[in-house]
Amino acid sequence: MCVLCSLSMYSQKIGYLYSDSIMSAIPEYKIETSKLDSLKQSYSKEIVAKQTALQLQYNKITKPYTPKENETLQMIKKRMSAVDTLSLSMLEDEAVQVQKKKTSYDRILQTTYAQNIQPILDRVSATISKYAIQNNLTAVYSMEQLKTMLIYIDPKQNITGSIIQRLKSNFK
Repeated sequence: MCVLCSLSMYSQKIGYLYSDSIMSAIPEYKIETSKLDSLKQSYSKEIVAKQTALQLQYNKITKPYTPKENETLQMIKKRMSAVDTLSLSMLEDEAVQVQKKKTSYDRILQTTYAQNIQPILDRVSATISKYAIQNNLTAVYSMEQLKTMLIYIDPKQNITGSIIQRLKSNFK
């Protein structure tokens, strides 16, 4: 039984690839991820700037009332003037709007990813699967995820170049 199991293990054909090399060889992927990163940075800067501005306004309104340790916002509001209480309520409303805007931006980023990047990843995955089937591979591993556990693998099993060639013809 042990001999049969070990023989079946040796008869299995595997391949491995470097995912980062494959993705960097696809210009469309680099362009779309760059656009998404730029959009993400832009949204993030806008949200952080608005949150910082709101915090500064909050500090300006509450500073004259010198909040004490363990004093809640409700306790501070009781000591505030009507104008400051109203200003603070307006700031709270603005903070809610900023949070809603952040949520909307997150949805935009998710949609952009789903529309522009996921189809590329799907084509890469399909190309790898098709290659594996055509070459009778029982498994294909990503080296980025195996590096820390792997001691040795035959360099002849590296299919990165073959996948890149196929993808270049598919993405034209």
